[in-house]
Amino acid sequence: MPPTLFAAITLLTGCSPDRTIGAWQVVPTEAGFDVLRDDGTALVSGLALELGTGSASVEFQTGSYRFDDETVEWTAVAPHGHPSGRDPALTWELDDADGNALGQVSVAQLSTGILAIGVASADGDVNRTRFSVPCTGDDHFAGFGEHAQDVDHVGQAFPLWVSEPGIGKSDTETQGDDWFLTGTRHASSYPDPFFIRPDPLGVELVTQARVEVDLCTSDTWSATTWDGVTEILFYDVDSPLEAVQAHALRSGTPVLPPAWAYAPWNDAVGGAERVRTVASELRESGALSGVIWTEDWKGGEDSAYGYHLLPNWEVDETLYPDPSGIAAELAANGFQWFAYFQPFLVEGNPSWDEASDLVIKHEDGTPYTFTGMTFEPTSVLDLTRQDARDWAASKMQAAVDIGFTGWMADYAEWLPTDAVLADGDAMDDHNAYPLWWQDTNASVLNGDVAGQAAGVMFTRSGWTGSPTRSPVAWAGDQRTSFDADDGLPSVLPMGIGAGIAGVPLFTHDIGGYQSIGNDPSTKELWWRWCTLGAMTPIMRTHHGAFAEDDWQFDSDDETLAFYARWSQVHGRLAPYLQGLAVLAQSEGTPVVRAPFLTYPAESWGRMDAWLLGDLLVAPVLAEGALSRQVDLPTETAWFDFWTGAPATSGEFSVPLDSIAVFAPVGAIVPMYTDPADTLVDGPLSGLVTRDEVDTGRTVYIFGSGQGLSSHFVEADGTTYTVSGTASVAETSVDTTNGTASVGGLDVTIAGPIERRYRIVVY
Repeated sequence: MPPTLFAAITLLTGCSPDRTIGAWQVVPTEAGFDVLRDDGTALVSGLALELGTGSASVEFQTGSYRFDDETVEWTAVAPHGHPSGRDPALTWELDDADGNALGQVSVAQLSTGILAIGVASADGDVNRTRFSVPCTGDDHFAGFGEHAQDVDHVGQAFPLWVSEPGIGKSDTETQGDDWFLTGTRHASSYPDPFFIRPDPLGVELVTQARVEVDLCTSDTWSATTWDGVTEILFYDVDSPLEAVQAHALRSGTPVLPPAWAYAPWNDAVGGAERVRTVASELRESGALSGVIWTEDWKGGEDSAYGYHLLPNWEVDETLYPDPSGIAAELAANGFQWFAYFQPFLVEGNPSWDEASDLVIKHEDGTPYTFTGMTFEPTSVLDLTRQDARDWAASKMQAAVDIGFTGWMADYAEWLPTDAVLADGDAMDDHNAYPLWWQDTNASVLNGDVAGQAAGVMFTRSGWTGSPTRSPVAWAGDQRTSFDADDGLPSVLPMGIGAGIAGVPLFTHDIGGYQSIGNDPSTKELWWRWCTLGAMTPIMRTHHGAFAEDDWQFDSDDETLAFYARWSQVHGRLAPYLQGLAVLAQSEGTPVVRAPFLTYPAESWGRMDAWLLGDLLVAPVLAEGALSRQVDLPTETAWFDFWTGAPATSGEFSVPLDSIAVFAPVGAIVPMYTDPADTLVDGPLSGLVTRDEVDTGRTVYIFGSGQGLSSHFVEADGTTYTVSGTASVAETSVDTTNGTASVGGLDVTIAGPIERRYRIVVY
């Protein structure tokens, strides 16, 4: 029973006819509830409740699941009689149509603007709860986590279930004979049972069980949990963005990465010499890079499915002899070194001999194995056991002792529903496995500095609460193609969905990863993907499954120079990106946002652009295109971010080496003035470090010809406050706290250190 609601209710006694809960009037109906605001408008009208007893067969293979033969017997239930309790929580008995008492339903105010309706069946056989609400005819549903083909999911019906997303995706929810390989439309490693709609503005299912939603395929929208005790939250706030913020803050406060993480990350696999080559190429090219990511630190080998990792939990000293020496060498050159972990154990591997008792089990107590990524008998750690978490954490700590400062915390989708856990139920708690895995990693990487991690993990799987454990999420294994289902275009809806789910910092594999069923990445694809990567909170390259065939950042001199240029663009944006990240931490405002969250007239289904804070980023998503139509939101005036020229909607020329980015009136974008080599602090011999470039800023302010009143706050507390009527101008000033006049604007700066500020008004 969700403690947020029902534990509080047990403290309340008495019976009252007053149906007031906070700012709402709760009106029981024959089917469920109407909830009215003080002004008489409906927060939710016609909410109907049902309890069900269901069963299904489940097949499991390669991290995918097929649910078949599902049967459910549903019983409509409704509140009966007078409630017990008092504001802020009331409880009714739940009766069926014949007057049989089947449980309780409680309504409570969790906090200002959040109303909770909780259902608890009195029958232990009941394992489904369904909430249904009439559609309005103007319905939109955005959210539900990371999904590759939709931002607005209206007219769709699908489950929320942590699984492998598949290699490519169909455009339906029907699973074919290759269900274990190809994903359905909404197959996702990172679903989230939270969504926003026009009114009520936010809805969340508080559960770790399977959730099924039907979003107006008929005349109602519904959400079903595979649980007889569940809770639904309605966020009654003033805008969809406020609902996103409230959901993020209710889930908890994310721990943000250090400043060095906002420099680009580059992968390097294949052995110590390749790592040294990549590091040397980056420095010699003038690229800004702060992380070398070596996922095969534990070994790798070529296979028919590309270059894949060995199932080890320790460093492969054949590939990486003297790993501490490599780490020290990289650190001296301004690089953090990242590793890779996954929760699998494979029979025959030394880790199996150490920890096979710590994996999930069969009923008879023997290890539960399946065919894993290496096509060998494989299991996953039972992370309901503290000793299993401690064992994994000891391996991670050993990597930290070598000199690694972060890693990809991969997978967490592969918990079979019929496995036996030490604590809990694999079916009921399946969606919690990513949280357990992230907790295990965070126990090693999250440091002692309030709000900031000592190291960084990035993850692809998740559920409600993941951002508090792992603030960096990546989009998964996209196709190395322009395919809409799972190639470059899919990054945008996934990033937007991640933002609605509360992910502060989103990233993706530049160039894509998967080349099964499509060609390897091309130079054109890589360049287009790279520019989008530069305008993403975390910029990161990946070699792809078929590294020898895929285009890489150093495949030719032209690409290396191109990458160096865009890495500097991204790195110079670090003051802006870090400021946005702190805003996400403190206010729940995602760094990557759907345009409609800021501009209500925008389509909820738009997925050809995203907002990076205030900036509208519109990548070219079609192969061969050298221009694209960009529709700029009409609620404000816009300026080309690169030139400062006023911009209106239309067809824009976008050469292969560029990306269309626009700034609205009032946008303030602080950037490092000078290029850097790394964003670690120095001194480091021969390198320009973060502390050196931190002494200067170029602050771009957009809005010539407009009256401005705006502000921006950096992560270190530096605050920019702008007022006045702007004209194109530029000035420079040395200050800690002061006001500069430029182009008719007063620009007030309050910061912790004296800097040289170049202020440019467009």
